[in-house]
Amino acid sequence: MSLFDLTGKVALLTGASKGMGLAMATALADHGATVVISARKQEALDTAAAGINARGKGTAYAVSCNVGDKDQLQALVDKTHALAGPIDIVIGNAGGQSLLRENLKNRR
Repeated sequence: MSLFDLTGKVALLTGASKGMGLAMATALADHGATVVISARKQEALDTAAAGINARGKGTAYAVSCNVGDKDQLQALVDKTHALAGPIDIVIGNAGGQSLLRENLKNRR
């Protein structure tokens, strides 16, 4: 196993449809992680996830969410568990992250 082998790990990233968030999600998937990427616009997320999946190294799922909305944030955490299992890595790259921490604290 290499130092950066993330096979079997699940990463949840917010603000990940473009820019730094997408770059981080791509890198995690390249090292074997299953990534769940989130942002507010589903169409942009679908494009980003397709790009990650086309690389053939990790799996990406796209789930839209406004992290400033507590109900949407809980749905994101629940959907991540349903799609990929327990969350190992969280990268908050969008505003309103205090709600994400609160929801994850009770789900691990």
